[in-house]
Amino acid sequence: MAARDINRRSETVRFGTLLALLSVCFLMGGASRSDVLGLIFLQPVAVICSIIFVLTPGPIRWEAVKVPLLLLGALATIVAAQLVPLPREIWSMLPARALFLPTAEVTGLEPIWRPISLAPELTLESLVSLVVPLAVLIGVASLPEEGTWRLLPFLLLAGLLSALLGIAQFGGGSSSPFYFYSITNFGSPVGFFSNRNHQAVLLAMLAPMLALWAGQAMGAKGGRVRQWVALAFGFFLVPMILATGSRAGLALGGVGFLIAYLIWKRVSGWRPGTRWSKLLIPVVVAAGIGLFAVALMFSRDEAVRRMVGLSISEDSRADHLPVLLKIAGDFFPIGSGFGSFENLFKVYEPFESLQPQYLNHAHNDLIELVIVGGLPALLLLAGFLLAIAVRAQQVFRGHGGRRASGYAHLGLAMICMMLLSSLVDYPLRTPLMAVVFSIACAWLFNPVESVGSRGRRASETPLPKAGM
Repeated sequence: MAARDINRRSETVRFGTLLALLSVCFLMGGASRSDVLGLIFLQPVAVICSIIFVLTPGPIRWEAVKVPLLLLGALATIVAAQLVPLPREIWSMLPARALFLPTAEVTGLEPIWRPISLAPELTLESLVSLVVPLAVLIGVASLPEEGTWRLLPFLLLAGLLSALLGIAQFGGGSSSPFYFYSITNFGSPVGFFSNRNHQAVLLAMLAPMLALWAGQAMGAKGGRVRQWVALAFGFFLVPMILATGSRAGLALGGVGFLIAYLIWKRVSGWRPGTRWSKLLIPVVVAAGIGLFAVALMFSRDEAVRRMVGLSISEDSRADHLPVLLKIAGDFFPIGSGFGSFENLFKVYEPFESLQPQYLNHAHNDLIELVIVGGLPALLLLAGFLLAIAVRAQQVFRGHGGRRASGYAHLGLAMICMMLLSSLVDYPLRTPLMAVVFSIACAWLFNPVESVGSRGRRASETPLPKAGM
């Protein structure tokens, strides 16, 4: 009995510590800039929380986060390798380094050894930033499997608070005191973020989260109330995604609601039986279309106007694509160094494209990853995508009624949505989205036997099926 009490206390301490870390991430980790003041506090907090996770008595399920930990370790190795000093003879032979040799000669720095990265101080900051997702992975591993599932209500509540904060920001206009960052999309509801696109991605991911939260309560006490709450929350998300003015968010919102329906149908075991239950989906779809139309008429429809009113040739991001591809080609296969993109782009930026706004990221993380990380980073990404594909195949072969299977499906959906967003933006460069991504990876890469095996465990018994 004493040992059981100790385990319960340890689980409580670890779960509370993880919630505290996630709360700090939501409050201080919504920006991608390295000079954000909150990072000075967030990163030490992550280290302290990691120490608490490890030193608190109780087992740590390292196998539950083995795959994301290995991938994170590989990324850290690539970043750290870019900081190793090289002699001048070797450094000058690296791709595109000859461009910077005249500057070194003028400044008298020619004889010194240099690291691969063109911005070593920013590369070091990129390396240090990995402690935040690392801490979250350790925290998830320190909890029992059922404990990791309790993170879902927290994410839903945090997403709701971000949406409500966005309403306050939007209501106060560009001078609203509710904005967290000095560099942000003033006038847009960005919530806990500095970028409206990142807020839209988070809101879009809430749809499949709600589906799992409601679907797993089918047939349970209070399950019907939870379904109505989830449905109301889902309707609330539609105008909030529209209000962000994010085109990518609007597209991901549609993807999110489609995935939400598939997840809810799978985990709840719902099948249309009665006449009224057959009308449920058409009624919900009609209500959603009606709410969408009302939001366009009476709310901010910037996302739609930007989508239909701006051709791809008019989008400055598309104009930058040839330049970005040239940079990637010039520095391949070594890369320019993590964190170096902003300064490097200023060297390549055409004179005719100069404007008051600057490009801090490529708005396509695949291209930026190749630019700063070269072939090693590209191979790591390919390995990650392969691991996702293999795991997805295992998940889809699993038992749909199991709780572990439901969270694996949700993790897969969240990962895919964030990766799709990364093709036109850089959400994973914010600590907040990085920790959400880490949780999704932990849900997806839970050990194979807890999702796809035929052996039943007490925590994975099928939920009762019930009709509407």
